[in-house]
Amino acid sequence: MYQIFRPAFFTAHLRWLLLLCAVFSSSVMAAELSMPGMDTPLVIDVVAAQEPPKMRLLWLPSEQGILPAEKQMAAALSVRGFESWFVDLYEPLFLSPTPSAVDKVPPEWISGLITKAKADNLPLIVIAPNKAAELAVRGWVVLQSTPQQGVGFVFINPNLYINTPVPGEPARYWPQVAAFNAPVFVMQAVLSPWRWRLMELKQQLEKSGSTVFTQLLPDVRDRFYFRPDATAFEQAQGKALSSRIAQAASLLAGYMAEPRVAGKVETSAPVTVEQTKSTELQPYSGPQNRVLDLMDLQGQAIDLKDYRGKVVLLNFWASWCPPCVHEMPSMTRLKTLLEGEPFEILAVNLAEDRAAIDAFIKQHPVNFPILTDPAGTAVQTWQVYAYPSTYLIDRKGRIRYALFGGAEWDQPDAVAKIRQLIAEPD
Repeated sequence: MYQIFRPAFFTAHLRWLLLLCAVFSSSVMAAELSMPGMDTPLVIDVVAAQEPPKMRLLWLPSEQGILPAEKQMAAALSVRGFESWFVDLYEPLFLSPTPSAVDKVPPEWISGLITKAKADNLPLIVIAPNKAAELAVRGWVVLQSTPQQGVGFVFINPNLYINTPVPGEPARYWPQVAAFNAPVFVMQAVLSPWRWRLMELKQQLEKSGSTVFTQLLPDVRDRFYFRPDATAFEQAQGKALSSRIAQAASLLAGYMAEPRVAGKVETSAPVTVEQTKSTELQPYSGPQNRVLDLMDLQGQAIDLKDYRGKVVLLNFWASWCPPCVHEMPSMTRLKTLLEGEPFEILAVNLAEDRAAIDAFIKQHPVNFPILTDPAGTAVQTWQVYAYPSTYLIDRKGRIRYALFGGAEWDQPDAVAKIRQLIAEPD
C-alpha cells in the first residue's frame, strides 16, 4: 500500500494558498445611498461574503481614510461569511482624510448608513478605528431617538476626545459618548498612553446602558496594523486582527437583540473643537501640587519635592514613540548647556520593561535620571494623554509650562523660558 506523504510545511502552505485564493477572488460590488442635501449619493463598496452572509460589517473611515489593510481584512473575513461595506465620507465634502475632516462629517450620514445596512435585518457590526469611533457614536445617538436593535460596535484604539487634552487637564469627551447605548467591544493597544484611560472610557460608554467589553492588545502601538514603521510583531498582529474582529462580532451578537435608546446628550450647544497642539511650551493653567514619587534605574527613590530650588523639566516618554526618540538627544544637549545651574531633567518611562529601557539608553545615552512607572501611576496622576508630554516646573515646585508633542529642547525659545525660571527667586 502506498501512502501520500504531506510534510507539515506543505500542508500549512496549502492552507494559506487556499485562503489567498479566496481573498483575491472576493467580489466587490457597489451600492448607493442618497442623503438629504446631497447632489450625488454616497457610493458604498461592498465586499461580498464567500458564502451566504451571516453578518454585515460597516467600516467607518478614520482620519486615515479607507486603508488597504482594512480592505484586506474584509477580504479575509468574507471567507467566514462576513459581508463588508466601505464608504468614503470625505470626498463628498471635498476634504482629505484628516482629524478635522472627521469632525465635519454630518452624523445623519452615519445614521443613514446604519439604517440602510440593517434594512434587511442582517446583524450589523460597525467597525470604527481611531477617530472613526467619534463618527459611530455621534451617528448612532442620532438614530437612537427611537429604540434600535441588531447593531453592535467594534472600536479599535478609539479616540473619543473632542481634542487632545492639554497636559494636566482632564479629557473632554464628545457629549454623545455618555448618551451612547449599544453593545461595544473596545480593542486598545498596550503601547499607548490611552491604555491607562481604558477604564475611564468604559465608564463613559456605560453611563446610558452600553454593554462594554475591553481587550488590551499586548506589545503593539496605536495604528499598529497600518503603520509604515510597524515591527515584525505588529505586522503579525495586524494579520491576526481579522480573527479578533470575528471573535468580537460573535460575542456582541448575543447582546444585539435588545432594543436600546440613547441617553440624554448633556449639551445642546455646538461643540468647539480647539487646536491644542503646539511645538513650543505653553503656559500651564491646570491643577498644581501633583505627586511624583518613582524609582530611577539605579533603584533610588526620586521624589519631585526633593527638587525644590531647581527648575525641573519633567518629560513622559517611551522607546516606541518616534517623537520621543527624536527629542531625547536635544534634552541631553540641554542638560549639558545648563550644567552647573539649578536645573534638572526627569524622564518618566511609560511602563516598559527594563530590557527595553536599557536597550534604548545604550543607543541614546542620556545625562539625566530615567524614572520607571510600571503601573502607570504617574501617567494618570499627571493627566498624560499623548507622548511625549512635558512639564516645566519652577524652583518653588509650581508647574509653569506644558507641552505635548516633541520639541528641540536646546533651541532658543525653550532655553529662554527655562533661564527665566532659573532667574526667579526660590
